[in-house]
Amino acid sequence: MSLENLSPDGRFVVRQKVERLEAITGIETKNRYEVLTPDGRAVALAYEESGTIGRLFLESHRPLTLHIADPDGRDILVASRSFFWFFMHLRVHDAEGRAIGGVRRKMGILKRRMVIEDAVGNVVAEVSGSVFRPYTFMIKQGGQEIGRITKKWSGLGREMFTDADTFLIEMPIGHGNDDFQSLAFATAFAVDLDFFESS
Repeated sequence: MSLENLSPDGRFVVRQKVERLEAITGIETKNRYEVLTPDGRAVALAYEESGTIGRLFLESHRPLTLHIADPDGRDILVASRSFFWFFMHLRVHDAEGRAIGGVRRKMGILKRRMVIEDAVGNVVAEVSGSVFRPYTFMIKQGGQEIGRITKKWSGLGREMFTDADTFLIEMPIGHGNDDFQSLAFATAFAVDLDFFESS
């Protein structure tokens, strides 16, 4: 997938859809997202596959598969994770099922840290967000910021009664190949699932 074809400036809005059952009962439902360009054009959607028992009892630690698809429902990327105790590892595959890498949470002091890994486990970028700026995550290579994921205010009703989040992704266009771009894109979903799922 070439993200530049979807948004030439590398900016996307990922908006989680509010599930009525979850808003009313507080019971975790399968996550669904829409992916838009900043001007509101729908370019992709994402939906979770997971078991009811996992959502009820394992909550934000549950195993799941996340399909990121075009507006016609054809997979662009598939990300999955197993059950974990402390540090999540989201593995990412392209539409043909080829492993392209993953996103792994790391220990951080006064930081929320993740690393982006290629298909053989080499760290190709770091993702970090300070606890003092809890809604901003910077994607860095060699200590230099090349992209950013920012959680946006979703409105009083959404923020108080649901965990439905909205993110702005500013992609590192011009850095790395299509696989790296796809991994950076998938990182926004990892951030939501790992840091904001049960907020």
